[in-house]
Amino acid sequence: MPTFTYKAQTEDGSPVSGTMEADSPPAVAAQLDSMGYFPISITEKKGFSFDDLVSRFERVKIEDLIFFTRQLLTITKSGIPLLSGLKALEQQTENKKLKHVISMIAKDVDQGKSFSSALAKYPDIFPELYVNMIEAGELGGTLDDILDRLIFTLEFNMKTSTNLKAAMRYPVFVVVSLCVAFGIVVTLVIPKFSVIFERSTMDLPAPTRIMLLLNFVVQTYWYYLLFGIGMVAIAFFIYIRQESGRLNWDHLKLRIPIVGPIFLKIYMSRFSSMLETLSRSGVSIDTALDVVSRTLGNAYLALKTREIAEKVRSGRGITDSLRESDIFPPLVVRMVFTGEESGSLDDMLREVTNYYEREIDYSVSRLSSYIEPVLTVGLGIMVLFMALAIFLPWWDMIKTFKVGR
Repeated sequence: MPTFTYKAQTEDGSPVSGTMEADSPPAVAAQLDSMGYFPISITEKKGFSFDDLVSRFERVKIEDLIFFTRQLLTITKSGIPLLSGLKALEQQTENKKLKHVISMIAKDVDQGKSFSSALAKYPDIFPELYVNMIEAGELGGTLDDILDRLIFTLEFNMKTSTNLKAAMRYPVFVVVSLCVAFGIVVTLVIPKFSVIFERSTMDLPAPTRIMLLLNFVVQTYWYYLLFGIGMVAIAFFIYIRQESGRLNWDHLKLRIPIVGPIFLKIYMSRFSSMLETLSRSGVSIDTALDVVSRTLGNAYLALKTREIAEKVRSGRGITDSLRESDIFPPLVVRMVFTGEESGSLDDMLREVTNYYEREIDYSVSRLSSYIEPVLTVGLGIMVLFMALAIFLPWWDMIKTFKVGR
């Protein structure tokens, strides 16, 4: 479908310009007219310009997405219709890629599509969690609350990601350095000594034999190793794109030592927060649980949440259903039980959300202190192994030489 550039005016005479994909110039004019613009000029874009190249590779950063969501919240709170607000945001957005996407979303909304379905067409900009939360807001009539929650979620994710990167910077540096050192020893150091070791009639110690074997494998079959690693990576990504693979991988993430509990806390915070928002808006618990399952960002927990929703529909209490799922921590079950019994479920869910948000901050800040002891022990073992592999044969050779004298 060709792309056209247009210049137009609003009803108050303000200039408007942009790009639009359409079948023909009349189709562009009709679309502009439906948006309340008066077309001045419409020109088909020819060839490929440098701006096209830049915009194609331009990324929409999370800061851009947060700013867009903040503006959208301001517009919806002020009572401006969504379509008019999107048109205004299109003019105010500096990121060219996001600007074009907002234009296309406005076009879809104008044609009668829901806001969430229009966002879903651009998964590289609006992640599944974002789209599902918007859908929850449309369903419950609480788009303002959801947008407010989305801003907090995006900012919290950005902060958590930054803290995780800071906490993992030292461990990653140590591991990479160790791998480089190990590679140098295997490919450069060991071969220098292998000739001497092979001429010797003495039995080589186990660490040295292992290093020599590794050197032989790397030197002889390096292309098979690279091919095998590449195939394993491709197979893994294909596997997790399948429903069963995604389910097993998301379940495994919750069991990873040290970081698994942090993941679980993040998901529990989302669960309680979204369930509270929908419950306050009057959505039934079973329907709210169905919606919440699509906002968690974890296929395994989503499946468990849908199972809980089915049990609630069959007449079971939410507390018993949570307990039987065997995945939700006792704290969540107890707080939900207290809220269910006292008729203050919304308040209890808010307390759960606040608790897990504090726990996530604390756990992430302490992450490096959890990893460093394990890293230190592993580093010591690897250094000791390499040292023994290189120096043990020399010690044995020196002993043999002294005995021979």
